[in-house]
Amino acid sequence: MWTTRIQEKSKQHLMAIMLLLFFVSEAISKYGIRVEGGKSDIPRYIKFAVYIVLTFGLWRKTKSLIAPLVLAVIFCVGQIFLANGFNQEMVVSFSKLLFPIFLLIYFNHYPIGENERKSLFQVFEALLILNGVFIFVGFIWEIPMFRSYFGERFGYNGLFITSATSSYVYAVAIFYFLLKLKRDFLKSWKTYFVIACAIFTGTKILYIALIASLFIYLICFVNFSKQQRKLIFFVIMAACAAIAYFFFFEFGIFNQIRQNEGLLSAILSYRDDLFMEQTLPFIKENWSWANYLFGGISELSVRSQMGFIDVFLFWGILGGLYYLFTFYKSFVTFHIDKSGIYIILSLGLMVFLAGNFFENASVAIYLLILKEKLLDKTVFY
Repeated sequence: MWTTRIQEKSKQHLMAIMLLLFFVSEAISKYGIRVEGGKSDIPRYIKFAVYIVLTFGLWRKTKSLIAPLVLAVIFCVGQIFLANGFNQEMVVSFSKLLFPIFLLIYFNHYPIGENERKSLFQVFEALLILNGVFIFVGFIWEIPMFRSYFGERFGYNGLFITSATSSYVYAVAIFYFLLKLKRDFLKSWKTYFVIACAIFTGTKILYIALIASLFIYLICFVNFSKQQRKLIFFVIMAACAAIAYFFFFEFGIFNQIRQNEGLLSAILSYRDDLFMEQTLPFIKENWSWANYLFGGISELSVRSQMGFIDVFLFWGILGGLYYLFTFYKSFVTFHIDKSGIYIILSLGLMVFLAGNFFENASVAIYLLILKEKLLDKTVFY
């Protein structure tokens, strides 16, 4: 009897449980890399177990498995036309790219209720506060474990293993509180706490989320006349231009990169060099006509680290369009208002400028939280 009750509760709160597991796995991975000098296998086992749960949960939902199966066929076709196309690294990468689609499809078929959604949001906020404490502790005492980067570059992201993961998590967090608080967005201490954490992570793409949240707040949640909206838009654009000029032409590491390598390298953090020196040569030397349609990659080092470009590198033109379409349709299963459109466009810009979005299992669970907040009609205080 009690085991049945535990199973039922676990199923009801599966999303919150997964959030906790993934957060813990991030912490374990980071501890292994930064302290013990090696990556733990525990996070891999956790994510594999979650994958199994999702797969069995969808086993009888035949229609829901069509898109993943089509993507699997596209992957196989592309890899067949490459030498060493089916190595272990590529198969693992394929499974990572499918994971967010499996996750979104699963909870489309098994949606959570209002009580479960409220619990999920409470867990999410608690983890943000906990990680924020580690960020500030790391900054004050200069603890390497909590840094975003190896080396001298500034940034503290707490228990998140990579700067990319923390960037997407805090972007989701900013948009989450915007959707939750609406007009009171700038009246809550949690808003400023999350914004401070975002700034301390040291990634420039988070400024997109910060600027976009301010823009959405002023345009969608505050009543202004048409003339006032035009003035606000002008002020925001002028502020963005001033901030960009300061960072890229006057101060810091991005100014140094611009002086040495050019403005595009500073904006893309050398990803343009990766594209020109690794991605394009790989395509020219290894791709046949089939790869242009269905993609193909035999080593991860040739990726450009720009999300959308790497999708087409992996899946090709037809496969990439199908993957992005499937991803979008799995995410947007509801009526989306103006604020939601702006949020999705902002995330899209972040993905274009950075990598590790589609293939990051940890990012997928936070994206699901954002979807639940977009679905949520109730404001919890």
